[in-house]
Formats: sequence, C-alpha cells, structure tokens
Amino acid sequence: MGMLSVDLLVTLQILPGFFSNCLFLALYDSVVLVKRVVSALSCSGSDGEFQRTLTSAGLRSIWNSFLLDAYKQVKLGGDAPNSKVVKVPGGGRPDECRLLDFESSDRPLVVNFGSAT
Repeated sequence: MGMLSVDLLVTLQILPGFFSNCLFLALYDSVVLVKRVVSALSCSGSDGEFQRTLTSAGLRSIWNSFLLDAYKQVKLGGDAPNSKVVKVPGGGRPDECRLLDFESSDRPLVVNFGSAT
C-alpha cells in the first residue's frame, strides 16, 4: 500500500469527527449570536465583544489535532510511536529525547504519565 493511499485512509478516518466538531462550533456560534441579538433588542446591552469560534484558524487547529491523533494511533503489529519526551535529571537542565530511546531488549518499556501534584 503506497503512502498516498495511507494518507487517504487516515483522512477518511478523521473526517466524521472533524465535521462533527465543525457542526458543534457552528451551533455554538449561532446560540451566542442569537443571545446577543436578543440582548441588544431588549436594550440590556452586553459585555464584551462576540468572539467567533468557527474561524479558518480554528478549523485548521481542529484538523491538525485530529490528524496528529490519527497518526499517533498504535496499530497491532506496527511500529510504536516515537514521541518526543523530556528527561528531567535530578536538578539539572531537562534534555529532549525520544520515547523509544528508553527501550531495552531485556525489559519491557513501561511509561507512566501521572501527575506529581
């Protein structure tokens, strides 16, 4: 299977989620706009400026996040994703490295993304 067909399959996989998010943002913008019109007609005034959520920058951001998630999914029998991580030694400067830099053939790689708060 060529790279073009893989990209096409990934695109087709993320389109439903992308369009559902766009629909939600359009509905949200509509509700906020109606609320502002009703507020203006009742002469109550409104605070602040209407910030649209369904913009080209917002759509690009949503598309890129869906694309990133799709390419980071692990497929059975496929290669593991090698994401960037930050190794923080005891009190020193953090070093940027890759997740698979920590793997070893004699033990499994166990990753805990817990919080230390």
